[in-house]
Amino acid sequence: MSRDVDTLLAALPGFPVLAGQRLRLRAPREDDIDDVFALFSDPRVMRYWSSAPMRSRLQAEARIGEILDLFARREMLNWLIADGRDDRAIGSCTLFQFDARHRRAEVGFALRSGRWGQGLASEAVALALDWGFDSLALHRIEADVDPGNDASRQLLLRLGFAREGLLRERYFVGDAAGDSEMFGLLAREWRERRREPPATHARPV
Repeated sequence: MSRDVDTLLAALPGFPVLAGQRLRLRAPREDDIDDVFALFSDPRVMRYWSSAPMRSRLQAEARIGEILDLFARREMLNWLIADGRDDRAIGSCTLFQFDARHRRAEVGFALRSGRWGQGLASEAVALALDWGFDSLALHRIEADVDPGNDASRQLLLRLGFAREGLLRERYFVGDAAGDSEMFGLLAREWRERRREPPATHARPV
C-alpha cells in the first residue's frame, strides 16, 4: 500500500530544511523581507511569472506570512533558496497543488537575476524533487512554464521532465492572456536519472 501524501505532510515536525552543495532550501524568516522584495520586484525575474512585480516591501512581508500560513495548513511548501555561504535568500522553490489521491504536485522556482547562469536553480529544484519523491512518496511532479521562458524550459528538460503539451491563454497578468507549457516527471524516471553520471556539457541555469 502506498504512503498517503496528506498523512506524510501532516506528520512533518516543522518546515523541512534541505542542504545542497552550494545552497540550502529553508523556511522564510522576518529578516528575509528585503531579499524577498528584491527577488519579486525584479522585472527580469517576473517577466514570465503569473503576477506583476512587487511594488512595496509590505507585499514581501505579506508573502512571507502567506508562505508560513500555507505551510501550517500543509497546503504548500515554499522554500527560500539561501546561499550556502551567508544564508541570504537568493530565490524561491515551491512544491504546491498537492493531490493526495493521485500522489502528484507541482514545482515552481525563481532566482535572483544576478545569480543566473551558475546552476543554482537546477540544484535547488533537484533538492525539491528528491524530497518530494522520497519523503512524500509522490508519483509525479509537474511544472507549468510560459513557453517564452526558454531558460526554465531547458532546466526542466535537463532534469528529465517531458514536455506534455500547450494550454493556450491559460492565465492573465493584467489584461494580457498567456499560454502554459506543461511538463511532467515521474518518480521512476527521476530515480533512474539520479543513478546516471552527471553530464559535463550541460549549460547551467
